[in-house]
Amino acid sequence: MNSHDRDGTPVILSSPADMAPGVNYEHAARAGDFVFVAGQIARDETGALVGLDDAGAQAAQVYRNIGKVLAHVGAKPTDVVKVTTITVDRADGPAVTAERLKFFGTHRPPHTGMIASGLGSPEVRVEVEVVVYLPVVHEAVAG
Repeated sequence: MNSHDRDGTPVILSSPADMAPGVNYEHAARAGDFVFVAGQIARDETGALVGLDDAGAQAAQVYRNIGKVLAHVGAKPTDVVKVTTITVDRADGPAVTAERLKFFGTHRPPHTGMIASGLGSPEVRVEVEVVVYLPVVHEAVAG
């Protein structure tokens, strides 16, 4: 599905085939050189929530999902330029952070952490969204 931004460049919306679909959204939006990844929660490919009452297990699934979206758009973790993490309990921070550090290795993109009173459903303990910088390759025009 495509729309256009102000200069006519297409905004490309897409989702990996091997992920549970968003109810009313796509998992990725490419706008020029940037890809915006929808907030990911701990749903596996069947849509089942993983890691009930375990924020670390949920974060591990969240990063598996982010990895799938990155692969789908042709990106890798080192292309991520911004991470936003939302948790429902400050005590979950260390477990969630450990999964983020494991996923990114030595790459340390800017990160914002927030604590909310709740997410989409009461069982969801963590949600993460990322922004990716993935320059569009322009072909040289022969002339």
